[in-house]
Amino acid sequence: MIKPSSINNKSVDCIIVAAGSGKRLGAKIPKAFVKLADMPLFVHSLLVFAGHKSIGRIILVVPSPMIKNARRIIAGLHIKKEIIIVKGGTHRWQSVKNGVEASRAEWVMIHDSARPFVTRAIVDAVLGAAKKYDAVIAATPEVDTIRRFSGDCAGETLDRSGLVRVQTPQLFRRARLMDAFKQAAAFCSPPTDEAMLMQAAGVVVGIAQGDPLNFKITTKEDFEMAEALLKSKRKNKS
Repeated sequence: MIKPSSINNKSVDCIIVAAGSGKRLGAKIPKAFVKLADMPLFVHSLLVFAGHKSIGRIILVVPSPMIKNARRIIAGLHIKKEIIIVKGGTHRWQSVKNGVEASRAEWVMIHDSARPFVTRAIVDAVLGAAKKYDAVIAATPEVDTIRRFSGDCAGETLDRSGLVRVQTPQLFRRARLMDAFKQAAAFCSPPTDEAMLMQAAGVVVGIAQGDPLNFKITTKEDFEMAEALLKSKRKNKS
């Protein structure tokens, strides 16, 4: 167990994964660079982490052809925190690994740029859970009925009381995550998040309270919902 005081802005780097192609979104450019409202998608979450006192450096992982574009966008934001840009890999876990290798902090917080509605409260919840665990994921309870299926036939209904919807940010001790990356080659298919790697390495993964609005933008319908949500928020503020 670690002491709460060990989590500070010198010990946590945030890695924002923005290297996806956006094929399911139908975009002509990488998804993270598609504009949501008046900003590229990745900027929405980047500003949240840049404004959080417990986050040190921010490491942005982008497709190699978009590095210059990312630098131009970040320069226009005038953010005081140090932001490092690294190139992504073929798979998500490889992109994350590239970002983790660029960090020298004790802890790394991983976030998908496709989740623009991350909040300070979610970040605080994840950091708080690190008092007990070396790996923490944000999650929300499952509220829908979940069934197995075969073809077009419904099968067994699963007990949703033991299920959660996993989100990012996720927080890991950097040294243990680097060790866990060695497990990636043993997976039949690429791991969908780093918590899978940590569990494969025998690390207990804690759960922190996420937020249903912290959803991941994958399809055009997701993007439309995100735009509607932003429009509603701005209308309420005016």
